[in-house]
Order: sequence, then structure tokens, then C-alpha cells
Amino acid sequence: MNAPNVKLHPTAQPQVSAKRYAIVLAGGSGTRLWPLSRSSKPKQLLCLNGAESLLQQTVLRTLPMVDPAHVCTVTSSEYRFEVAGQLLALDAALASGVLAEPMGRNTLPAIAWAVARIARETPDAVIGVFSSDHAVADSDAFLRAWQAAEAAAKEGYIALFGMQPTEAATGYGYIQSGQPLAGAGALSEVHQALRFVEKPDVATAQGYLSSGDYFWNGGMFVFRADHFLAMVRQHQPQIFSAAEALAEKNDMQASSDVYASMPDLSIDYGLLELTDKVAVVPVDMGWNDLGSWEAIYQQRDKDAQGNMTEGDVLAIDSQENLLWSEHGLVATLGVTNLAVVQTRDATLVCPRDRVQDLKTLVSAVKQDHAHLTEIHLTVTRPWGSYTILEEGVGYKIKRILVNPGAKLSMQMHYHRSEHWVVIEGTARITNGDQEIYLEENESTYIPKTNRHRLENPGKVPLQIIEIQTGPYLEEDDIVRFDDVYGRIPG
Repeated sequence: MNAPNVKLHPTAQPQVSAKRYAIVLAGGSGTRLWPLSRSSKPKQLLCLNGAESLLQQTVLRTLPMVDPAHVCTVTSSEYRFEVAGQLLALDAALASGVLAEPMGRNTLPAIAWAVARIARETPDAVIGVFSSDHAVADSDAFLRAWQAAEAAAKEGYIALFGMQPTEAATGYGYIQSGQPLAGAGALSEVHQALRFVEKPDVATAQGYLSSGDYFWNGGMFVFRADHFLAMVRQHQPQIFSAAEALAEKNDMQASSDVYASMPDLSIDYGLLELTDKVAVVPVDMGWNDLGSWEAIYQQRDKDAQGNMTEGDVLAIDSQENLLWSEHGLVATLGVTNLAVVQTRDATLVCPRDRVQDLKTLVSAVKQDHAHLTEIHLTVTRPWGSYTILEEGVGYKIKRILVNPGAKLSMQMHYHRSEHWVVIEGTARITNGDQEIYLEENESTYIPKTNRHRLENPGKVPLQIIEIQTGPYLEEDDIVRFDDVYGRIPG
């Protein structure tokens, strides 16, 4: 078969439609970009190829087509405040559309829940679903593919974006494209999807690349809400019933009991491979899943010696390296084809051609240094963030930043006392039965078992240095009595 034309024809200028919605999936975690990506801050929340995070880039790509109030982002309850904060920086309406899963159940339950919510308001909504952790170089091609996919969605299809392959990659799923759908205009650019193949071997992938009718499955698709829910009801009635129950409650945080009742299924296995109403839009939009340090090296600009650098880097007599520093100077001399990634608490050094094996290394790190795979020294919270500056036996020093108007929970600790010194802004502090205000260079002492709360009543960020002392200093020594963010007490 001749390769379909992946350069889509020009279409009408994208316009926001009252019946168009977007669902952004932002719940995944992974270790392939360790030590930058960790379980508490996966790659979709990181700035890997620009000033915005991958999540923010994904959402911004949708806004020429979708009203911000019609963007629904599904994420883990662990990430919901970070996700909402990043979206708030773009538009307040985006932050109000964050749905939080209590546990991972793969893509089909997450999508079905969001679609069921949308359908209660707009049953015939046309919905685009997009992964939050991928990069797209050509946003115009993305929008044209979306418009073409909508033409098929209105005919009852789930229309997938088929990414133009650039190599015989074995880490991606493939879609085989068949004949164009019958119809004129944008519909003629959409093809019947014949089969799906998961991660073929090298020889098979090379054959797919040569054939011209196989495309990478990038996890982007478009459908009509009522048609999609009908398919789910037919093929996965358990997921359908649970999604409808969650939508009826209209909570932004899903019930653990209801969510746990849904089987763990991807949309590919749970739906797409069970129906013949699947189409594919071939598109060349510079798609990359940024799934490894090598993928980032290949996408980013390099210097004259072929080095990709980020942060404070000095490379002498060094060629074709990925050199990334989040803290301090990375200096190299006479090295070639290395990946060096330095954060404040961990450094990765390996040959670039071994970054695909990073999972093995991270598993070994997790055995003796589990915290280095889970959290960064700077941790985001709904009220701001904290950074661990130093810790040792019986003490820990943090820098705490509280956003204007924000406040921490009313809480206490059984095992530690705290000393607070204000270095910027004004703090309102509840300490036992007292309420006091502190300004720069003023301090207070919080004995263990005292109920206390830190608030920022001002218009500028509040920064304090916190010195914890005691026999146990971990984050689970917090008893919450009142919390405006709805976190579980304890």
C-alpha cells in the first residue's frame, strides 16, 4: 500500500466550539528520566523542553480549539495540587477542571469517568483525549489532525492520531492504516484502522517502517461522548456503571470504593481492539513521547560539539553528551556519548546508549535509597513548597515558602519540635492558645504536641527557615485537625 498523505490539507482556522471538550491524562509516573523524574513529580510536571512543563504545553495546544472551562484533566490524588497549581498559572478555569483518581486503574477508567461527567452536560460533546507527557513540534499540524478526526467522530468512530514514524522503534505501539473513509472534505483524510501491534521486534518494526501504512500510536484520539459511552456499556459494563455512578456524585475526587471496582484496563485492550469503529488520522507533527534521556537528547538543540546542555555546564574536549544540571556546575573533560544528570541530591552518569536500561539502576537505588526515587528535596504542596536544606541525626533544616493568602493545616507533631525564623514576608502563627505575627528576622518556637498553624496574610510570598529537632522527623509525624485543602487527617 502506498503511504497515506501525512501532510494534512489546510482546513478552516480553528475556532472554539461550545460542544468541543478536551480530556488531558496526567496521572502517569515513571523512572526513565531519573533522577529528574520521581514518583512524586513525574515527567509531565517537569520542564524538559522549554519554559512550560509538558502538562502546560499539552493544555496550551488545546486552547485554540477548546474553551478553558471545557478542559478536564485527570490525575492522581497525589499530584492534584501540583497539577491544579500549574494549570492555575495558565487560566483559573483550567484549575477547576482537575479530577483526582484515588488509585491508578489505567486509561479506560480515567477516560470513562471524565466522559461520563461531560456527557451529563453535553451528551453529544466531541471530545479529544491527549496524554500530558508528550512533545509536539508542529502545533498547526496537531490542530489540523484534530479537525479531521472530528469529522470521523461525528460518524461514530473513535479516531486516533497516527504519528508518522521516523525510525524502526520497538518501544511504541503501531496502528495499521487501511483505506480512506468514504466521504468528502476532512473525512477523506481519515483511514480505517486495521490492526494494533504492541512493541514489535526490530525486524518487524523495520518492515512496518518500509511499508508506509503503519503509524505510531501516540495515545491521542477523538470521539463523540454518547458514541463512546455506548461502546463502553457494550464491551465494559462494569466500567460504564462505575463511571456513571462517579459522574452522578459530581465529586472532583473519586470515591475509592467505586474506583477500585473498575478493572485495570487500557483503552486499547479494553475498547479499541473490540470494536470495528476505529479510524486513524495519519499526521506528521513532530511527535515525541520524551520517554528517555536519549529521546530528549535527540529532540533538543546541541552545541558545535554535539553536546546537549541544560543549566550550569562546562564541557571541554567533550562531544555528543547530554549534560544536565539542576544544582551546581557540571564540568566534563575529554568524555564522549555520556548522559550526566545532576540534581541537588543525586547524580546519574551512564553511556547514552544505556539510558534505556535505567529501570534496572533505579530499582537498585530504591533498595537502599528509596527516598531518592520518590521525592525531590523541593516538594510542592497546595499552599506552596518546602526545600530540605540539610538533615542529620536528630535535626532537619527546611526552607518553607507559603503563597500569598495560603495557610498550612492546623496540626501537631508527637516526636519533633520546630524553630521558625521569618526571612521574607509576614507570618501569622497559631501556637497553642496564642496567635502572633512575625516579620523578617523574627522567630518563634513550636514545642512538640502543640497545635500550630502557619499562614501568609500578606501579598508577597512568605519564606521561613524551619529547624526541626527530635528523634523522628519524617512527614508522617503530622496530625491534622483542620485543612482547607481537604487532605485526609493524620
